[in-house]
Amino acid sequence: MKIKTCDEVFLEEVKRNFDIEYIDLYRNLDKAGIQKLFANEFVYETPYEFEYRELTDNLPYNELYIYNIKATYEPMKFLSPVQATREEMWFTMINTVYLDYLLDYLQTVTQYKNFDDKIKNAIFYNGSNIRNQLIQRISRYWWMGYRTYDDQNKQNPYWLTEFFFDSDGAGKSIAFFASKLTNNKEIALGIIEGIYFSQDKVRNRKEIYAAVNKHLNAMGGVRILDIMSRAEIKHETLKYIDYIVANPELTPVKDRKRIFKKD
Repeated sequence: MKIKTCDEVFLEEVKRNFDIEYIDLYRNLDKAGIQKLFANEFVYETPYEFEYRELTDNLPYNELYIYNIKATYEPMKFLSPVQATREEMWFTMINTVYLDYLLDYLQTVTQYKNFDDKIKNAIFYNGSNIRNQLIQRISRYWWMGYRTYDDQNKQNPYWLTEFFFDSDGAGKSIAFFASKLTNNKEIALGIIEGIYFSQDKVRNRKEIYAAVNKHLNAMGGVRILDIMSRAEIKHETLKYIDYIVANPELTPVKDRKRIFKKD
């Protein structure tokens, strides 16, 4: 199957008039109407082919993220990060190739008070580019795959993906990956790997990732983090975890049970 995209003018026109002209197509789960909207000269195939894999929302959260990340990133990992930042591509893909998945997802959230916001977040980038790469319904899985894929591990390059999303993936993924610090993939991998090798001491939850991020950001005041290697970030993560485990009083009481395996 070919990757599809659209002209920037078409995307901006749909965004500009969405609340007036188009949102009812999604509120009503009108597949034929959406297909008609995207059957125009501004929507087109790219030269890039990929093996389409069906996505699902019918799995437990930990399994769902891992499954959908692999099903999205693996067949499209040839995309460069620059190509993958293109909102036009993900906007088109969710409304054409992955339209059935989009409608299945919207069906599960029709009763939510913020249903309109969920529609827009599913198909558009709204706000911060980095954050919205991790919210848009297809883009998110590509970027979560890219950020956790370890090409140094030839046997299983998804080992850190599987670890990160095995527990509290929904709770920690956006906060962790949308930070400026972890926008550097090597830093993100070093942190995840450090926490992976500290599983006997800390829980695989958002609180420990936030604590390590805070520590490294503080270090950034005296050291240029972007020139540190992944191995150095891993070492610093391991060292910091050992330090807070030995000195639990430095961690807020409300977070201790969520961070430490033994308080």
